[in-house]
Amino acid sequence: MTRDQIETILQKTVSFSEGDQTEAILYGGTSYLTGFANNYIHRNVGENNYSLSVRVAFGKKIGSASVNDFSEGALKDVVKRAVEIARLQRENPNFVSFAKPEASENRDFFNEKTAKVTPDMRAAYVKKILDKSKEKGLNANGTFVIDLMQIGILNSLGVSRFGSLTIASLKSVILGDNSSGYSKEVSTNVDDISVDSIIKESIGITEMGKNPEAVEPGKYEVVLSPYSLAEFINSLMYFSLNARAVEEGTSFLTGNFGKKILGGNITMYDDGLSPETIPMPFDFEGVPKKKVIFFENGVAKDVVYDTMTAYKNGKESTGHSLPQPSAYSPYPMNVIMAGGDLSKDEIISHVEHGLYIHRFWYTNPMDPRRAVITGMTRDGLFLIENGRITKPVKNMRFTESIITALNNCIELSKEKKVIYDDSSITVPYVRIKDFTFTSITEF
Repeated sequence: MTRDQIETILQKTVSFSEGDQTEAILYGGTSYLTGFANNYIHRNVGENNYSLSVRVAFGKKIGSASVNDFSEGALKDVVKRAVEIARLQRENPNFVSFAKPEASENRDFFNEKTAKVTPDMRAAYVKKILDKSKEKGLNANGTFVIDLMQIGILNSLGVSRFGSLTIASLKSVILGDNSSGYSKEVSTNVDDISVDSIIKESIGITEMGKNPEAVEPGKYEVVLSPYSLAEFINSLMYFSLNARAVEEGTSFLTGNFGKKILGGNITMYDDGLSPETIPMPFDFEGVPKKKVIFFENGVAKDVVYDTMTAYKNGKESTGHSLPQPSAYSPYPMNVIMAGGDLSKDEIISHVEHGLYIHRFWYTNPMDPRRAVITGMTRDGLFLIENGRITKPVKNMRFTESIITALNNCIELSKEKKVIYDDSSITVPYVRIKDFTFTSITEF
């Protein structure tokens, strides 16, 4: 859709409403995917999909409805449904208002080079991975995705936003007889995607991981890659770094603001406009993104807010609303951890006896209040001896408090990587002492 088409749909939608307040959001776009498995490209598809969500408020009663038909009749019908639902609702005592207009710079993150990537171009990237995988006698699987995204927001209070974004994402999962490797790169600009780096990482890890040996579970000094550290941070985003979790008491930040609760080398924040992230200038209520510092040198500072939680707590929205209604809003979407002064190799060289962890999976919370999670290693676990990676190790299950791990963080790398899957997490390699493994896994 063009910007004019989106804005016309939003204007019509809001004009059809008889509510005290009305909000309309139209978001979606076009997604192109080249999928490969067993060393062959097996999918080359594209999808164009948009959705319109409407919220209507009468006093403190709110109703919502959505549709993906944008004819005038469908727009009138979706507004009518939202109105009817609102009238049947109980009053929400925490509701004050939808978002109000705020001045902010218009920012767009649409890259023409990324938007013009063709199926043949995607196939050419993938072919390099497949050729090298076949040459090594391995099995390549993965995806190359180009997303062209748009979002328009309009409400009856005067909020009017439009933004567009391109995302290029290339993922390679390489399988050997008894090992596997993983690599993924994401950027708004397809030129930032290095297929050679992806091949080196995913195939290199697979070859290094052949014939792993078991080691005894227990406490180990570990080096976490950005992939594995991002799994930790992703859990924090859900059950710790937002106002909803603080209200509910599931966040370990509850009652701890202003206190030093993590290691002094841990600084973490959310910044939707940073070049270190996959950017987004405003949230799904049209509120401009603000930089929010979660931890500064280990001291707990703040969490993110949407309009509802901001009004409830006497704060201002930080621009972190998900599409409403949502049980998960507010939510940090652009988390960044400050790095250190050392390289990844220098960090590894400082480990006398420990493990290098390339990736976690099946991570699940066990005790959100203490930020305890469990999960398994995958796609590369290696023994470090006298500052060198010496041999592959069979995968293990861990159970660890993220609070404890980030208090035990000894070093952080200067290299950082953007990990993206609906939200963006930018983190370094880290060295952590006394990391707890509980058992060897079957996979």
